Amino acid sequence: MHKGMSIVYDDLTAKGKWRPVGLSPTTVWRWMSWLGGMPNTLRSVMGLIREKDPNATLHRELWVVPAGKYRSLRRRDTLQRAMQLLVADRVCAKLFGKGIFPRYGIARGWS
Repeated sequence: MHKGMSIVYDDLTAKGKWRPVGLSPTTVWRWMSWLGGMPNTLRSVMGLIREKDPNATLHRELWVVPAGKYRSLRRRDTLQRAMQLLVADRVCAKLFGKGIFPRYGIARGWS
């Protein structure tokens, strides 16, 4: 929000649109909740990364979420797992040539 108005992406090329196109903040939170709700997938991916690169330190990194981004410890933990999963996806893309989405995530049952 800025001065009481939502900040959204204004797609100026959209034809026939009578107002700006954007994402609701609740949409982003649902995505982050979905990602953060996959602890088994995260654990498995971290194991794959350690197997491929025993010197990997991703599992030891500090994942700090700014205090203004959460109201409860549960929400903070969800955001931390989501950040870890997104970074782990990029690490897997470098190590294996493919990220974990969608194939590996589906194989792990999105859990």
